[in-house]
Amino acid sequence: MVHKAYIPSKLVGIVDLIWEQEMEKPGTFTILPSGKVEIIFPFYPVKQLQAVKISARDNPVNNYSCFLSGLHTRPLKMEFDRFHALGIQMKPVSVKALFGIPLSKIRNYFVEGSLIIDDFAFIQEQLFSGKTFLERAKCLEDFLLSIIQETSELHEALHLDRCIRKLIHQNQFGAGRSVQNMMGYSRTHTFRLFNDWFGTSAHSYQNLIQFVRATAALHQPGLKLTAAGLYGGYYDQSHFIRKFQAYAAMTPGAYRKQMSGLPGLLFG
Repeated sequence: MVHKAYIPSKLVGIVDLIWEQEMEKPGTFTILPSGKVEIIFPFYPVKQLQAVKISARDNPVNNYSCFLSGLHTRPLKMEFDRFHALGIQMKPVSVKALFGIPLSKIRNYFVEGSLIIDDFAFIQEQLFSGKTFLERAKCLEDFLLSIIQETSELHEALHLDRCIRKLIHQNQFGAGRSVQNMMGYSRTHTFRLFNDWFGTSAHSYQNLIQFVRATAALHQPGLKLTAAGLYGGYYDQSHFIRKFQAYAAMTPGAYRKQMSGLPGLLFG
């Protein structure tokens, strides 16, 4: 597999990575929940795509030259003869910051690119005009920078995200330790913020981030399953296994036997 990546320094906190991947041989991908959203520009169709709310009939890879893939909470599976795509991996808050869409509207789903990108034809022309990967990546970075809607709520959402990650890292969740009471927000305000900016409730988002951290930890050589679970914020191995299966549809041990060099991405 050919994998190229560019980290956009102008979009820190909003966009993590602009990437291009290509596989010329037939194969399958299983993509586990990553806590991210992505804009995808597929170059080739895929034979099959399976997801919680996406049927074969409305497969976005085959139907659109660009689509925004929402926050996924279950594995997404693809089968292809040849895979080649350009993508933008973003934090959940990017969907409302860039396009004004509450993320809960596209949880486990997608939206066609031409419906959210006003200069869609121009962007397509820039991406498919024979430029190098770095030139295309910088073009996308500048375009996204030009449309970002910087508001006080965006900064509030980014602060919430940092707080959750810090609490998980410090293993401080427990009785009485919630984002709501730590930040001093009302239940209604907390619910609205998380649904709009993170696509789910505060508790569900915490669970998702714990899963993502633990998945990354499983890639550390020699690290025991219990230690990987503790790194993710799980209090014991049975808790870790149960929560991991809910997102990955497999146990942490089974994942470790199949894992690739990229956390959360399995090749068939």
